[in-house]
Amino acid sequence: MAEVNAKMNYDEEEDILSLSRGRKVKASIDIGDFIIDIDHSGFITGIEILNASQNLNITEEQLKNLKQASMNVTYKPNHVYIFLVMQFENKEKDISIPLTVDLGHGSVTTESAQFATA
Repeated sequence: MAEVNAKMNYDEEEDILSLSRGRKVKASIDIGDFIIDIDHSGFITGIEILNASQNLNITEEQLKNLKQASMNVTYKPNHVYIFLVMQFENKEKDISIPLTVDLGHGSVTTESAQFATA
């Protein structure tokens, strides 16, 4: 089941979008403009996207008005596939982020989380 009301923050000054499930972070992996937080079980607990408007092809104004987001993560033996769905006032945008990083998962596993503004 998806986690509801996990933390979501957009820093307008730095153009950084952060999504966090609130689990304790064991390590962070920097992959270009993406910082992936990993928990003690090897699952993604959060993501920070630097230069978010450019990397997500969304205007800064849209990111300021982001109402809700969901993150589905599929773990495969040699890569992770992150799928974001962002809900704005009157439209939705789907964003895929395929990352080649091995987090030690021997089989395919999927997790979901919901993020909302307070």
